[in-house]
Amino acid sequence: MNKSQIIQSLKSYLSATLINKKGKTVGQKLVVIESDDWGAIRTPSKEALRAFQDKGLDIGNSIYKVDALESQDDLELLFSVLSKHKDRQGSTAKITANAIMANPDFDKIKASNYTEFHYEKFTDTFQKYPNHANNLKLWLQGKSQGVFQPQFHGREHLNFKRWLKVLQQDNMAAQFCFDWNATYSGTGDYSFMEAYDWDSPADIPDQKAIIADGLRVFKETFGEDSKSFIAPCYNWDSEIESVLNENGVEWIQGLRSQLSPTGTFDQYDALPHTFGETNALGMKYNIRNCMFEPSMNPNRDWVNSCLAQMASAFHWNKPAVICAHRINFVGFIDEKNRDRGLNDLDLLLKSILQKWPDVHFISTDELSMYLNE
Repeated sequence: MNKSQIIQSLKSYLSATLINKKGKTVGQKLVVIESDDWGAIRTPSKEALRAFQDKGLDIGNSIYKVDALESQDDLELLFSVLSKHKDRQGSTAKITANAIMANPDFDKIKASNYTEFHYEKFTDTFQKYPNHANNLKLWLQGKSQGVFQPQFHGREHLNFKRWLKVLQQDNMAAQFCFDWNATYSGTGDYSFMEAYDWDSPADIPDQKAIIADGLRVFKETFGEDSKSFIAPCYNWDSEIESVLNENGVEWIQGLRSQLSPTGTFDQYDALPHTFGETNALGMKYNIRNCMFEPSMNPNRDWVNSCLAQMASAFHWNKPAVICAHRINFVGFIDEKNRDRGLNDLDLLLKSILQKWPDVHFISTDELSMYLNE
């Protein structure tokens, strides 16, 4: 490593230590890779991206412009990298694939003149994309092979109440993206990704119903309850935790602080959590203490900074919980984006096994078996 990489790794280690000093411990060196957004739409095609850019929309220049519904090629290439790396117990590296169960049904919404929200299951969305029809089969194969473990991320990755309101106001950007079968998420007042943010506490009962419905779809699809949950954009009110508990969720994934709604977009109360902390319902919080996001900043040395954060986690007897969003592994819009992410992932996993040959790869839903009480 050069001097700048060493400094970056040191900063990464120290920042992770602030997270890892508190909380419960585990007795093994566990590696958990939590990856959000599987099944959710973003940029629907290269043609749509060019249209967004020609229109001068924020999304045309954002890092999320290359994020898209994962294709069959994306899944097969990801599984190939993961299956190359096995721990001493014979477990392959695996992704906790935090999944979105539904996407907007644009035709039905438009037919209502943007007054009603309708959704289609993510498996139906797969059938509408050109290289995606076999995706569910691949998901299930990945699950049986131990490389891809779906968990619940939400019914939609969308605050559709806010989205419909803006569409009804004839917002040019939102309607332009709508016509391309995309939900516009720009800046300022026009980000709709925060599915469980609210404008009033009166929104919470509806959110609970949406979550319960999403968990129903999850169980119907995979034949089992999701044992963990991660809120879109790390944003949720503690009141929704009761419906998660009622539907079998045991672990709540997140960063070191929960972003609790205040009624004003982009202004949240930060509620700190520690690894293994238990809420009033007996559910536990899992805290992401390592970051691996090559698509977010191509100039950063994500492999060595992630290894430094893992060193801190293991020093404090915490699992290394790696945050790695889907965007890093998809090439449906830009194959170079996927290639870089998979190359870095391959190097990261190889380096982990060289540095800590006694690590054990698990998914979030398996954590309870290793927690020191």
